[in-house]
Amino acid sequence: MGFQAVGANVSRSNHLVSLDLADYGQKRTTVRLDNLVLAAGPWTPALFQMLFPASSIDLEPVTDASDWIVFENPKPMSAKTIGAVYLDDIVGEKLEFAGRNDHTIWATGKRSHAGVVPTVGRTPEVDQASLDELHADAEVFLKHGQGEDRELHVLSQGRSYRPTTQTGMPIIAGVPADRLSVNSSIWPLETTKKSVYVNFGHGSHGILLGMGSGKLMSQIIRGEKTDINVSKMGFS
Repeated sequence: MGFQAVGANVSRSNHLVSLDLADYGQKRTTVRLDNLVLAAGPWTPALFQMLFPASSIDLEPVTDASDWIVFENPKPMSAKTIGAVYLDDIVGEKLEFAGRNDHTIWATGKRSHAGVVPTVGRTPEVDQASLDELHADAEVFLKHGQGEDRELHVLSQGRSYRPTTQTGMPIIAGVPADRLSVNSSIWPLETTKKSVYVNFGHGSHGILLGMGSGKLMSQIIRGEKTDINVSKMGFS
């Protein structure tokens, strides 16, 4: 059974105490915890604001959306072969094709900053004009040498989001206690103690950087020296 975070409980010293969860039947439960890492991709800013509405932090996300199509490969490769082709320099904008070992070709085209990130659980709305343009490009590049009478078979299509920040630098940091809520002006703070962490804003490199940023996050939480300097990956 899945649960959704619906609220956070913070102590007088701005230290996270527990998280309120609700299942799909809206039955609620409270889980006590020591630390919370927010790494929900494009939904991270909305989740942070919902859980900590009194925080002085604004993640200021920049959404880079892109539509994609998965085609049946007209000339399948072996099960051990994958390959990618980037045609940005040829067509003057983002265009790439990736042949995968499941006999499909994944294609994506130009970026769009106009898309709206849907609420969790809802399917993103595609830009049909963008998909039509991507399909036309596929007709040119994927059918080359395959015969003009052979149609490309679309298996699936959709839209993905690559969230980043205003500076383009990802955030991999703990939230300072004095910025978690407005209580900081009333109660004394444990200024060096953090309990909420954010791992967000990797743009189009999220999957590539996932394992490394996860390791850095664990090092930060454990108070260890990080493998690289993360001083510029904090909050403005």
